[in-house]
Amino acid sequence: MKKLELVFKSSDDKLKTMTINYANDTLEGTDVQKQMSQIAALNMFQKDGVNLYATPVAAQYRSTNIESLFDNRDEKKA
Repeated sequence: MKKLELVFKSSDDKLKTMTINYANDTLEGTDVQKQMSQIAALNMFQKDGVNLYATPVAAQYRSTNIESLFDNRDEKKA
């Protein structure tokens, strides 16, 4: 499963990551950067007077691969 990670710098210069679990996996970098700029401009994610997502820094897809060793969930009980 792929997740989209949006990395921002907060107004107190700390990195914050917004993770989107069910994102389109064919997005273009320029489109994502534009949307991140719009998120930052909304200034709606505040905590203790700090804008958590003030400046877009990076965006990336993160994949989770599961390698099953065994799975008994589908066995019928006798």
